Amino acid sequence: MKLTKRGKETPLMKRREQRVLRADSLNSLSRQSGIPLSTLKTRIRTLMARGITRERAIEIALSRPVGPQGRPRADDH
Repeated sequence: MKLTKRGKETPLMKRREQRVLRADSLNSLSRQSGIPLSTLKTRIRTLMARGITRERAIEIALSRPVGPQGRPRADDH
């Protein structure tokens, strides 16, 4: 990959550190609550399809915990 003039001036790790999460972004909200971003987006999209406002949909989506995934395991083994 060919480095640009700007890329040669600023090392890669420095550029990553400059990225700051906004407190109201979905990415930061999903990290705080421990819900995957894709799950949060899907929940918000389905709630908005029902006619709920975006702000209220975000509140509802964050209030629901993520349940266990996959097939339940047997207790007696």
